[in-house]
Amino acid sequence: MPPYAPPTNRPGERQLALTRASREIFQRRLGDVVRTCVAHSPAAAAAFEREVGEAHDQLLSTHSDDDFGQASELTASRLTLMGDDDLELDIRMRSLGSHLREAAGRALSRCQSRYLTLLGWSTINEGDEPLGPEVICLGLWALCREAARGLEEALTLLDRIEQRLLRELPLIYSEIDAFLASQGIESAPTQRRQQADAGTATAQPPPSTASHGQSSSSALQDAVRQQTAGTPPASSAPLAGDGSPQAGTPTLDTAALVMLNHLLARLTALEARTLATDTQATNAASTSAPRSQDLDLPPGRPEAIAIDTMALIFEAMFESDELPDAIRAALGSLQIPLLRVAIVDPALLSSEAHPARLLLNRIGHAALGLPRSTPSEHPLCQRLCRLAATARTALGRQPVDLDAPLADLAAVIDDRERTIRLAAEPYVQMVRTHESQRYANQLATTWLRTSLARTRSAEIAAFLETHWLQVMISAGAGEGPHGERWQQHSRTADDLIWSVLPKQGPEERKRLAGMASSLLKRIAEGLDEIGLTPAERKPFLDRLFDLQTAALRNQPAAAAAVPDAQPAGRPANRHTDGTGDGAQLLESDGRQVRYLGSPAGERTVQTAAATGWQVGEWLRFSLPDAGPLCGLCCWQDPAGATVVLFNPDWSWAVAAHRSLVDRQIATGEARIVSRIGLFDAAAERALRRLSGG
Repeated sequence: MPPYAPPTNRPGERQLALTRASREIFQRRLGDVVRTCVAHSPAAAAAFEREVGEAHDQLLSTHSDDDFGQASELTASRLTLMGDDDLELDIRMRSLGSHLREAAGRALSRCQSRYLTLLGWSTINEGDEPLGPEVICLGLWALCREAARGLEEALTLLDRIEQRLLRELPLIYSEIDAFLASQGIESAPTQRRQQADAGTATAQPPPSTASHGQSSSSALQDAVRQQTAGTPPASSAPLAGDGSPQAGTPTLDTAALVMLNHLLARLTALEARTLATDTQATNAASTSAPRSQDLDLPPGRPEAIAIDTMALIFEAMFESDELPDAIRAALGSLQIPLLRVAIVDPALLSSEAHPARLLLNRIGHAALGLPRSTPSEHPLCQRLCRLAATARTALGRQPVDLDAPLADLAAVIDDRERTIRLAAEPYVQMVRTHESQRYANQLATTWLRTSLARTRSAEIAAFLETHWLQVMISAGAGEGPHGERWQQHSRTADDLIWSVLPKQGPEERKRLAGMASSLLKRIAEGLDEIGLTPAERKPFLDRLFDLQTAALRNQPAAAAAVPDAQPAGRPANRHTDGTGDGAQLLESDGRQVRYLGSPAGERTVQTAAATGWQVGEWLRFSLPDAGPLCGLCCWQDPAGATVVLFNPDWSWAVAAHRSLVDRQIATGEARIVSRIGLFDAAAERALRRLSGG
């Protein structure tokens, strides 16, 4: 298996732009968290953000793959400005940094791994990550210098900030990771070197449990090892694909080498028998992967542990209700080839970026959203089965090279999601129209409330509420409140209200006489836009002439409030046109959108979780009257409030307020499944079952 090689391209404009964008997300999101805790001191929040940015840039500029600890010394030098009496604060800061690293867990690991790929770095010292918790601690030092007047105040401030950071930091790292992924930046294995304690904010050893960042498959492997109470013999070492010891490993004794070669031969024979039984591999998913005891392996040996770990992962994978049988069969055909890989290459169970692991994860990603009942004749199932067969052939060659099937799978994923988003466009347009109409209604209703407060004429009030409101809704839906039509029709209404007020002097009477003709013309233009017939508008225009005549004579019109009763001909319930905030069914040209609105006032709320997912991600969620659904996020409105979820296997689309989906994510009812690797999820399920959870 060729080792992972990071990109060697020289920094370009795109790399610099993505680096700056990642830094800005990091600074801005952290700044938002801190500002809520130091609202009394904007200068302190600004100092925090500034220090975070400068520390990030300095760690970038001083990085070296060869010089151990060079960046760490620079980080430590930034703390020398503190006096000797700040030892207790320094200890507290180290503890806080450790807690942040633990809380960030896998989100930090994934984000940093992708950031390494972006920067083209092959390794990094732990504690020297430009986006690491240590950089946050440096920002907190600056904040304490600015906002705290003594040790006690600083410690109290840190306690308050720590609680918020522990909650928000995983979301911040996930947002950066999702941003980089959306830009095509792949994850790379992080070769992190633990640094000695040199007085930096924190430098903790890597977490040792799955919940604190360890690979779930590695944790599962440890659990299998503990269950068998076996200790790997000192002579055991991974093999190369041809059965020889890998370079740089201890030499195997002859007996061990013979045993492993015999094991690989037995697995090859077992695979041949399985495929001969069913050349289409339709029953492969129902065939249990061999265990170490089936192959007469001594318990506790590394080979036995690897085989049993992989068997548990495949069993958990096949138990999932989210995979069609055809896809399960395609995965089943890869069981034994991947067992061979796991035996000769331990990195399969320890590295999230291992090509064989990526192979399974991408097959799972490509099948997202397919119903369990999807037949094997489905074009996507057929294509994935062909790719699995190609991958099985590649796994049988030496050296193993999965670049081609991985690239093909990436193309399948991109093509499918591009096609889905294109198919969702008519539904998106329906939602856009609905949102625009609802927004226009809100604008026009606010305008009407203000206008009615300024008129003393019942007739004018009735006209504005019955007809001119529709004119304003039309203008608002077309161009918004800053458009020329909205401004013109708003001025027309203002002039109409003024025109019937008693005129106190010759200047006002002269202005009304000069305005009357153009006002009638502007009113007619507005009524033309909403299709009001001449017969329908004539009674009001006749009455308007009488009201303006009385105004010219300085005779007040009859003072009356807007009548409670509906005027004749006024449409009943004119606002109940499907543009409210409740659950609705939008229909157009035979298409339907299940529109889930939000409670009043919730539209402007942006939760922390709302920043954690975006267009292009698959979500598994629930509807009030339906079971679990899995759809692709195809669109969100510019304000980030409403999203459209679509799946070609549905006969409709779903539009929902983000807060509804975020609430389901928070309670576990919904998941961002495009971020959950098939291999990793199966390993976690197997680990829980093995642990009795």
